[in-house]
Amino acid sequence: MSVKIKDVKAKVIKEDDGSYSIACSALGVYSTGKNLQDAKRNYLKAIKLHLSVLRDKATESIVV
Repeated sequence: MSVKIKDVKAKVIKEDDGSYSIACSALGVYSTGKNLQDAKRNYLKAIKLHLSVLRDKATESIVV
């Protein structure tokens, strides 16, 4: 069995109020922060949570 991994990119957006948003449409993961550092930290938390849910669903679906 082989798995093809697709390149996934996130877009960093500076909002009009000076805050930042980070969006990854391919994974459906988005975050915001008062500054770029906060937005990155929140994005990493969101990615980790999203991937942990995917991992849990994938392992639950394995029939032994």
